[in-house]
Amino acid sequence: MKILLINNGYPTTKNPQYSTYIQTIQECLQGAALDVELLVLDTNFDSKKGKIIKYLFFYLKLLLHRYKTYDFVYIHNYPYVFIPLMFRFFSMRNIVIHWHGTDIFAPTKNSLWLNRMSYLFIPSKAQHIAPSEYFAGKVSRKLKINKNRIFVSPSGGVDTNLFAPSEKLNSDKVILGFASSMKSDKGMDFVLKLVQRTAEVEKLCGKRIEIHCIEYGAEKEYYKNELLKYGNVKVYKPFPKDEMIRFYQGLDVLLLTTRMAESLALVGLEAMSCNVPVVGTDDFAIRDYIINSVSGEKFKKGDYNDFENAVIKAIKNLNKYKPRKIVLEKYSKESVISQYKAYFKFNDKK
Repeated sequence: MKILLINNGYPTTKNPQYSTYIQTIQECLQGAALDVELLVLDTNFDSKKGKIIKYLFFYLKLLLHRYKTYDFVYIHNYPYVFIPLMFRFFSMRNIVIHWHGTDIFAPTKNSLWLNRMSYLFIPSKAQHIAPSEYFAGKVSRKLKINKNRIFVSPSGGVDTNLFAPSEKLNSDKVILGFASSMKSDKGMDFVLKLVQRTAEVEKLCGKRIEIHCIEYGAEKEYYKNELLKYGNVKVYKPFPKDEMIRFYQGLDVLLLTTRMAESLALVGLEAMSCNVPVVGTDDFAIRDYIINSVSGEKFKKGDYNDFENAVIKAIKNLNKYKPRKIVLEKYSKESVISQYKAYFKFNDKK
């Protein structure tokens, strides 16, 4: 069975953090014994002009590609690819659209306009996938389609063989990590405030605190400069997907402080697969896998005081958490491979 995988991004040397989920999805499809071909945006750019040029070539490829040879065309980030594709939908045998986040929750006025426009051209024969039950409900309401038409699959899942626990030595130092992009709507401002309050938090939890972050995101220059004013912060260059294990295994707790709607927040699950508990927002898909006192601690979205209290509680109870078990049961790459085998085999017969 031949599948064409379309996305406006793929990890590259210059941008190793760009759309890492699509690489994982590709691996799961291949693990399901499906013949996968990529049609993706080349992300080897380092300027706005370079990005525009790459997009123009990408759109030309989308417009001219031969789609009749594929059993399925599997589309991601639909609003960013629909313009050339709407002229070619007629030539596609089966269309699957995988919804991820900003394609439903528009972060800007321009993307809101783009999303609304794109929905008008969704083919009636299209099938739909969402990464969580929470997000499937949002897709159902936004597109006005029955939720039963939306298949739930966690965006490639987590490679639990790669993201595995490491042995940790007892120490009077606790390492807190932030693996999301450096943006205020991702909760980076809470992390900065936590750094600024290090002395007070250390006194309350009885441990020394060190905070690790990754240098990427729209506001990275501001936050990097602010964070490095403090001696207990380390800022890393972006890691390729298969090397993120080095970051997670060095942590005691992951901070997932987003106020931006998350359809899955895969970084939380990757950390949990390494048996690292997560302190995260009590909203979005995150609320489904952070279970207090089991996989981490939830705090009220947008409430810094509640966030700080959750961090202190997590530090005081580090040895009690068992987050990896939840990933193995519901979010592993192996489970997604099994899902894909059944899903594409069943829908090819329709």
